Amino acid sequence: MADLEIPILESLYDSQGRNDALITLLVELCHLLSACLRRDKVNADENAEPTEEQEDTSIDVPLQIDPFAQLSKTLGKLNKRSGHDGTVLIRASRLASQNSAYDKPDYKVYFSDIVINRQIVAAMVRRVGNHMTYLNALILKAFQTLADHQILTLFLRIPDPQSTASEDLKTALSIIARYHQALENAQTLTFHDGDREIDMSIMKDERSLPEPNLTLLAGLNGIQLEAMSKLVKEVHHWVRVSDTSVGSHRYASVYDAIAGVKNLRGKLRIPPIEMNNIRWFLVDKAGEKLPKAKAQLSWLIREELEGDVMDQALYLESLYDIDNYGQINARELGLRLKRLSAIIDSVGNRPKKAMIVEEVLTYLQWHMGRIPDDVIRQLTVEKGVLAVRGDNERTAFEIGPVNDLIVRTIEFYTGRLETRLKMRRVGADDTVFTNRDHEILARDFDLSPIDVKEIVQLLRKCFDAKGRFSKSGFETCVAAFARHEEKVFEILWHFLKQPMPREDRIAFLNALQLLFVKMKKPELALKILLTDFLEEPDRVHSFDRNGMMLANLLLRRYNKELEIDIEITPEEVFLVREGLNRDAAAVALMMVDQNSSAFFEKIRTIHRYIINSLDQADKTEDDLTTKYLLSLEREIHIFVSLLGGDIARSVLRSALNEYGNPDSEIYQVNSEVTIFEAFLLHLKVIFRGLGRAGDVSDEWIIEHAANRREEFMALSSENRHTVLVDRVLEWSEKAKTSIHSRQVTEVA
Repeated sequence: MADLEIPILESLYDSQGRNDALITLLVELCHLLSACLRRDKVNADENAEPTEEQEDTSIDVPLQIDPFAQLSKTLGKLNKRSGHDGTVLIRASRLASQNSAYDKPDYKVYFSDIVINRQIVAAMVRRVGNHMTYLNALILKAFQTLADHQILTLFLRIPDPQSTASEDLKTALSIIARYHQALENAQTLTFHDGDREIDMSIMKDERSLPEPNLTLLAGLNGIQLEAMSKLVKEVHHWVRVSDTSVGSHRYASVYDAIAGVKNLRGKLRIPPIEMNNIRWFLVDKAGEKLPKAKAQLSWLIREELEGDVMDQALYLESLYDIDNYGQINARELGLRLKRLSAIIDSVGNRPKKAMIVEEVLTYLQWHMGRIPDDVIRQLTVEKGVLAVRGDNERTAFEIGPVNDLIVRTIEFYTGRLETRLKMRRVGADDTVFTNRDHEILARDFDLSPIDVKEIVQLLRKCFDAKGRFSKSGFETCVAAFARHEEKVFEILWHFLKQPMPREDRIAFLNALQLLFVKMKKPELALKILLTDFLEEPDRVHSFDRNGMMLANLLLRRYNKELEIDIEITPEEVFLVREGLNRDAAAVALMMVDQNSSAFFEKIRTIHRYIINSLDQADKTEDDLTTKYLLSLEREIHIFVSLLGGDIARSVLRSALNEYGNPDSEIYQVNSEVTIFEAFLLHLKVIFRGLGRAGDVSDEWIIEHAANRREEFMALSSENRHTVLVDRVLEWSEKAKTSIHSRQVTEVA
């Protein structure tokens, strides 16, 4: 095999394994950073009584005397990784969930396109084996150290080991290690800069509050307290009064402006590491420009709501936390809503008032749309006072008064629960839709109440007297549905995402084909499906398979499937050429290409779910079954095969590396013959997919899988297994023939 072909062997499914090495390196980085902080803190306290933390040094024994030397080596290894921007961000997460001393601190570590936390490290340890369990101890100790130093963010620019930046990092870590102790004891801060011992004051911001990054800046540059105060005053004035054309409105703080303005940055040694810089609560990457609205919010929170950096972080987490709203409990949600209310109340008549309020409401609505119904159902507002119902409907935990805009938002989403419940029972005789229901649906789907009323009336005709879905009833409404083509599918898709009996779901899926025939722009429906599919790439939903099956239908101009009921896409679609809807395929290809990272991550997530589903010991009733997950993965393989292109080939090669290898993880987790049969049938689909979307460079990887016949046979001695292996591997030859014949046709 030529060297140029080696990258083809890299599998999307195996990329997690390749990432494991990077995860291990990032755990090592956190451990070494925290060890530097512990060492410097111990050195600063050498005359004090030893604390429990100082006595517990067993985890640092391998570091011997100087953890910084090993930190430099680890940073050098990270710097050699391709595709990164030279920075690492460590940021506290789930702050509002840590309500007691028993709650273990958690942070997220961002490097390149990798994000890790304690849960991700623990999952990796479970996956690779007990010999890596020490990583759990290292990351927990590291995060505990950060919490002990009251660190909410650390932003690190990886220094060139040959430059002064490496020494600056060592000095900066010494300052950070001593910062909060000096602050708590109202002392000056003493540290070493090379051979010199420095004794300095803690610097203050424009509000005369202690500021760690200004202190780091002063320590590295030898700036005295009065000089720093003057610089802070001048920069603050410039930021607040400058015309927006000079870009001052994009800085989150005075320090952020000093570090960002070229003329200032060029005259100073900018700290290679920053601690609790509010900017890193707002963006994740160094090169990411701070949006105007986020910058304005940072000033608002600092100036009007005061509090320490933890308070500021809680306000920003309440607004910008995109990961945890789906798992939030009702009390925490209520407290977040209270903080958002305080932000709106504090705006007053500030410049950019409308922009700030719009920012808050936009994110609030985005979050509320993702919160579980049972959590929203616990919210109650009476006379402007927000409360959370307890287990007993008569008891409630009072959150307090909230802004009228928050009240209206809560009322909309609590009202939407009832409207959506009616939508699930749209066919029942006792279901009555009020004007309020029509208004809620109109806002939900950006339609006029009149159009919504007509669509609801049409939907009611699609159910029989027993409330069961009727395909024939739907057929009578198709022409009317098609008049609302741009929006009606969004409503129908929302309806299909709700739990329903299997018979109704299959009937509904197949009835939608009747609507697709009438659609002038099926690509609009395809956009809705793909947007939903890609929105949460780290999760798998029970409706994902329905979405991908409908996407496969929309990619084609209609055929014999219209006359039969199907639950999954038949393999005959691999033969579709002239029947492909080119406009819809172009839109889908563009969306997948523009969101390739999310698309690949979703595929990895689905496969990870498959692996987890094979472990019977850990299964719960709510878990998605292996059968469902395999059928979802199958729909994706058909989808990319229909699209073609480099992404399709990458996905299908990855799948072949996994299912075409009897030594891969999926064949090792569970030894049931029925599972092996399911995987082999999956392999057949992959062969057919590559036969359609692959090229001549893929023939060798197909041959490589086919040559493992004896290993496949060894998985089971049952006769039906032997027959199935031979039948499936026959498709490898058909795939190569298909690739070759298509290549000849294209050349001709």
